[in-house]
Amino acid sequence: MRRGSAFYRNQNLTTTLSKIKVLDFAHLLPGELCSTILSDMGMQVTRIEPLEPGLGKRLPPVVDGESLYYWSLHRNKKRLAIDLKKTEGVNLIHRLVKEVDVIVENFRPEVMDRLGIGYEQLSKINPRLIFLSISGYGQNSSWSQRPGHDLNFVAESGVLNQHRNPDGSPTLPGILVSDYMSALYGALAVSKHLMERETTGKGKHIDISMFECSLSTLNILTTGLLYTGVDPVAGGFNYPAEMPNYCLYRCKDDRYLAVASLERPFWEKFCTLIGREDLKPITVKPDDNELRATLAAEIQKKNLSEWTEIFDGSDCCVSPVNTLQEALTTLPTKERKLVVNATHPVLGDVPQMTTPVFNRNQNEVVARDEKSHDAREVLIGLGLKSEDVDLLERAEVIDGRREAEQASKKK
Repeated sequence: MRRGSAFYRNQNLTTTLSKIKVLDFAHLLPGELCSTILSDMGMQVTRIEPLEPGLGKRLPPVVDGESLYYWSLHRNKKRLAIDLKKTEGVNLIHRLVKEVDVIVENFRPEVMDRLGIGYEQLSKINPRLIFLSISGYGQNSSWSQRPGHDLNFVAESGVLNQHRNPDGSPTLPGILVSDYMSALYGALAVSKHLMERETTGKGKHIDISMFECSLSTLNILTTGLLYTGVDPVAGGFNYPAEMPNYCLYRCKDDRYLAVASLERPFWEKFCTLIGREDLKPITVKPDDNELRATLAAEIQKKNLSEWTEIFDGSDCCVSPVNTLQEALTTLPTKERKLVVNATHPVLGDVPQMTTPVFNRNQNEVVARDEKSHDAREVLIGLGLKSEDVDLLERAEVIDGRREAEQASKKK
């Protein structure tokens, strides 16, 4: 058996992952969410933050001076504020990286290099280091220094062009497509290279482009376009495409019902439940506007709650368009413990929506405040001596004592 297989032989995977140490330099959602996923998988994540609070700590909603946006992303992570503009701060990272397995960062390309903590610099210290870089257009792209946010990437990748409002304008997605996709691809790539490292003994610089991650969501449409030469919208093969039996319908109370009864058995059951047995033999076509209007008229006869009761347990792929509050009360959300409470020193219990890889059997979920003992614990855990930590605090290379004083004043 190869070494890579032996890595998992006779071991508990969660226990194995708990030994993986991650330094998170991310300051934006893609990198922050990626390290959250790694933390949920069981890895030890330590955030490296600037001495002054970053943007994430100020984003709403803010309660008692604490950003719920920030804390939704940083459960179970330890935190360490370091002044990376000081040589001592950079030297500290050089010391810490000897004990680290993974680094996550989402600065523009070359920023980490200029700080003295880029992949080439740190891999010389730790050749087994896996270094994840998430950027807009990739490390070596001609656009590598071009700024961008999720809206730019979904616009440029063609995602926005696939779905339009009634007036013809593109529909702005309700989720940050490139942010979430790049976080997922980043976590997947880290996991892959951790396994490879057990065979090769070597680290890796992982280059994730947010533009590419956004574009990757259109992979089926891309194949159709490149083979036929026809635009997916014009050719009628953009997925998901609206059809009479794959559509949103307004109810009597102006709520909406999502109908996805594509397969014949589902369609026939749907027709029965709305009281239109006469429609069952119809072969549904995408451009059948008459059938769409007929279904719309039927659905508008009842409130959403009535339709939800009618279709409950019907197994024909019909669902209410829930609010977020309603989604959190659904049976799967409750049964699978998708929401947990992170204990915060100021806010108390902070509800957290976990990721699908979260270990739901863990006894404690914490939102760590900035205290000197946390910095000391992190640094000693990564190989420093207590007197070394004292020197760093006195030189204000790390922010420990001042934060402890601030925390005590809040109480």
